[in-house]
Amino acid sequence: MHPLFREELSHIISGQVEWNCPLSGYTSFAIGGPAEALVTAENKAELAGLLDFFSRRQVAWRVIGKGTNLLIRDEGFAGVIVLLGLEFQQIDFGIQQEDGRTRVSAGGGCGLTRLAMSCMEKGLAGLEFVTGIPGTVGGAVIMNAGAWGSEIASVLKALTVLTLEGERTLQRRDLDFGYRCWHDFHKLYGRTVVINADFELIADDPEAVRRRCSQLQEKRRTSQPKGKGNAGSFFKNPEGDSAGRLIEASGLKGRQVGGAMISEQHANFLVNRGGATSADVFSLMRLVQEKVKEDSGIELDPEVHFI
Repeated sequence: MHPLFREELSHIISGQVEWNCPLSGYTSFAIGGPAEALVTAENKAELAGLLDFFSRRQVAWRVIGKGTNLLIRDEGFAGVIVLLGLEFQQIDFGIQQEDGRTRVSAGGGCGLTRLAMSCMEKGLAGLEFVTGIPGTVGGAVIMNAGAWGSEIASVLKALTVLTLEGERTLQRRDLDFGYRCWHDFHKLYGRTVVINADFELIADDPEAVRRRCSQLQEKRRTSQPKGKGNAGSFFKNPEGDSAGRLIEASGLKGRQVGGAMISEQHANFLVNRGGATSADVFSLMRLVQEKVKEDSGIELDPEVHFI
């Protein structure tokens, strides 16, 4: 980045710019080369300033939440990585309506498990399925994150996004979501940040909500690998089947490429045994895709996003 651009970037945000910042510490995979810069936008004014800067100076950028469901190349990222600060992590509860429905508003940088726990304490049902998902609201919306047969789009009512032109509110009825994706997002990619999401939840007994959250958290704890870096479920489930079953049926559990391994506990988890590179993971991913295609005729599509 040009020295003058560096100076300009430093004046836009209130915090420090981390130059040539290794990204392995910002991802659950613990893999990734350096970004040219990493910044935290603490509020909408700073984020708007960053979007203007990126547009005027033609600087590449990406927002990342908790770095889950993400694989960053060993070469790193020739641009700016943006984190969302405290203003984007708030949760607001609306007034309960006569039919028991409540509108809950959460910032794009709010952690999903924190959101689920807050709703549980209020006796609001509908977001139990995100308990234990280590991502943020903004990323969950873009991916239409889901688990246990539920997905974000089913409880989403509206989004607030920030663009170069300012804030926009998008109603759920006007948006097109699919399995693990927001189809419309390609129209907004590179110039839009999800800064808030509104969910419509139903009043329920707090203890009943707590039991469901606990049960799902226990299922996640016992079925998914712990102690090794990973990005969650690596492949999307084909319609009517599961990626994990297909990978296991191909005899690939425990297969390794360098420091990357297919989990012995859950075949749809590619894990970092220690020292894995993104090249290791990509090679293992291709091995899985080729073997499953050969054995079952099904092409597995990654759920993980790549930088």
